Amino acid sequence: MDPAFSFSQVDEFPSQTDEYTQILTELHTEYCRDQPLDVLQYCANFFNQRLQEQRASLRQRLPRGFEANELHPLSGQHQEFPGQISDNDDDKDNDFETLDDSDDEERDEFSGELIPMMPPSYGRDRRTSVSAESMAPTQGRDFVKTVIPKSPEQCARIRESVENNFLFRNLDEEQYQDVVDAMAEKRLPSKEHVIEQGAVGDYFYVVEQGTLDCYIAKGDAEPVKVTNYEAGGSFGELALMYNAPRAATIIATSDVVLWALDRVTFRTILMENTSRKRRMYETFLEEIDLLKSLESYERYKIADALESVYFEEGQQVVVQGDVGDQFYLIETGEAVFYKTDSQGNTREVNRYGRGCFFGELALLNDSPRAVTVVANSRLKCATLGKKAFTRLLGPVLDILKRNSENYHTIINKQSQ
Repeated sequence: MDPAFSFSQVDEFPSQTDEYTQILTELHTEYCRDQPLDVLQYCANFFNQRLQEQRASLRQRLPRGFEANELHPLSGQHQEFPGQISDNDDDKDNDFETLDDSDDEERDEFSGELIPMMPPSYGRDRRTSVSAESMAPTQGRDFVKTVIPKSPEQCARIRESVENNFLFRNLDEEQYQDVVDAMAEKRLPSKEHVIEQGAVGDYFYVVEQGTLDCYIAKGDAEPVKVTNYEAGGSFGELALMYNAPRAATIIATSDVVLWALDRVTFRTILMENTSRKRRMYETFLEEIDLLKSLESYERYKIADALESVYFEEGQQVVVQGDVGDQFYLIETGEAVFYKTDSQGNTREVNRYGRGCFFGELALLNDSPRAVTVVANSRLKCATLGKKAFTRLLGPVLDILKRNSENYHTIINKQSQ
């Protein structure tokens, strides 16, 4: 439809039609601008908002002592507002009494039947909009973590409950621990409704103790039990992503102890950890000779693509002679480098700690590893493969050629 479209005037009711036409034109303009998927819901929201604005405006004009609930549009009571003509006001100008009521009745084609109210379940099965809070990282300022004391056994049970949940499956160990630390204990009696179908929720729950039943109602039908939860179970995880209406009702069938995590805390943990790691990775990447020719936005891409890996003490990270396709940045821990000569003698040649890197030449070619790297303690590294790097930024050799001096330095280092 043409956004410039406007509704034509009807001369029969000039004053009412002006307002009617204006409202419909504004609705049409906003509809063309937003292009909503759910047209009925969009129109309903538009008119509800206008109704609220009108009620607020009228409320400000009311004299003192006028009850707010008298403004309710469904109160069923006749309401009089400043400037409105009263049918029973004898002090008003009598000029209006000369109007012929019969003419109005002849023109009135509306039915005398009351419009039925929508049932409480109206819209339950309709697709609903979802949203979430807008948040920004602290940008280096101190981020205070939420830590609620728990026993090691309780932490282990929480981890076991959520380890296969899709929201937690890809968290690194630090994020995992922050999530467990932030969960708050909630104790509820039997028959308590933990969550209600259709209500907006913002908590995820892990069952520490007790039992609960899950019910789902479709339309006007009676709720049907679909599953139950006991110690170790969890529910409500979608609330950690957005504030969509709850899909089911959960009722405690005994006294229960739950661990609860709210959406804002969960998203803050993910955002702060991601932001902190990005800043750290960018600093590390600036020190790699092979990548000094990268622009800032290219380093951002690499920082976001790095993945965390862990190695236990004594575990080999790379092996001398193997073909390498990954490079590593050390986040925590220490790595020891060993080199074996042609006679089979192995000696230690170096030790690297936090902020150091190794294996970067694997991004350039498929040459065998020159040393064996072993974790001297529990080692956490960020890693990226040659294929992923090429997919993001293209061949490393092309990036090297941007800086001829750096290019010759790396080539000479490789040939040694």
